[in-house]
Amino acid sequence: MGCELGKLAASERGGGKGDGGGGKEDIPAPPATDPRLPLTAKQKYTMLASWKGINREMEATGVCMFIK
Repeated sequence: MGCELGKLAASERGGGKGDGGGGKEDIPAPPATDPRLPLTAKQKYTMLASWKGINREMEATGVCMFIK
């Protein structure tokens, strides 16, 4: 059932039935952080994610910061 292209894409990326994948060995290790940066990987991710949100609403964020 389903589209032939969907089945083809799933088989190319290893998502086909019967391979038993999905183990922990498939998950790559997180990249090492810069030793000069005194943040954990989670803190760095959180900071970058918050800046992405600010960047999306740069003008509104700037106005709010100016008013404060």
